[in-house]
Amino acid sequence: MLEQQSLPPLNWLRAFECSARHLSFTAAAGELSLTQSAVSQHVRSLELRLGTTLFVRKARGLALTNAGRKLLPAVSGPLSELAQAAAMFRPGRTKNSLRISCNWAFSSTWLSPRLGQFAAQYPGTEIQIVSTLWPDDNLPADFDVEIRYGAKELVGDGAELLLADQIFPICTRQRAMGIQTHKDLYPQPLIQAVGSTDNWQTWALNLELPPPPAITFSVDSYALSIELAHAGAGIALVSGLVAEQSLLEGSLVKPLELTTPAKDNHYIAVRDTHDNNELSIRFVDWIHEELTP
Repeated sequence: MLEQQSLPPLNWLRAFECSARHLSFTAAAGELSLTQSAVSQHVRSLELRLGTTLFVRKARGLALTNAGRKLLPAVSGPLSELAQAAAMFRPGRTKNSLRISCNWAFSSTWLSPRLGQFAAQYPGTEIQIVSTLWPDDNLPADFDVEIRYGAKELVGDGAELLLADQIFPICTRQRAMGIQTHKDLYPQPLIQAVGSTDNWQTWALNLELPPPPAITFSVDSYALSIELAHAGAGIALVSGLVAEQSLLEGSLVKPLELTTPAKDNHYIAVRDTHDNNELSIRFVDWIHEELTP
């Protein structure tokens, strides 16, 4: 039996299959709701894993190599079978259903405390949320609304900026006591989310401060950064949008008023996945209203 760890990631195989059908990374990116560079990188990663070239890159498109032609039927058949198998468990759609693909930190810290208000405004609405970490996790599915996080060039086409965010440190009130400058901040255990360009080093650079000598905790999302800060583990550098609820409740505070503009932000996109997307538009309008001071 083939060991699971020997299989290439499904995202790479999907990118190859779609690019092979269209003979275009650009067209594949449109179908997969990814950027062209992301699709190209997935295919390149697959080629490196397999140790062979799958496409000939041309000025006006792609051409399959012999290896690519051999691989395509072996990949397209199983992908189609997987899609059919998943479809058997997909609930039927109604005009009162809303499927949301949402960045995990945003959904757990900002959206979940407010979502009940939206449901109360539209009784009978069926809401399904699938959480993701990165833009590439937004795989093609029957989502109505996607909330993505990252740099503009990575979140894909058709996504609208939700808010020009800010980055700053937060911690418990007890840990904030006695912190007056960055020199008091740096000896504390520092927490940051990896994968974002908004980290302690870029924060310090933007404020013309020396970078911190060490980072104690590196985690994969702002949501976990905030959980560690709540637990008193240290001082987290986070997005203002995902820290908003904790600051409003007073469970976390800013030890210093040292804020920089975020390069990575939250974006929202509506996908015309079924005949009636009026509910999707209402949901997006509701989010914008909630974000308006």
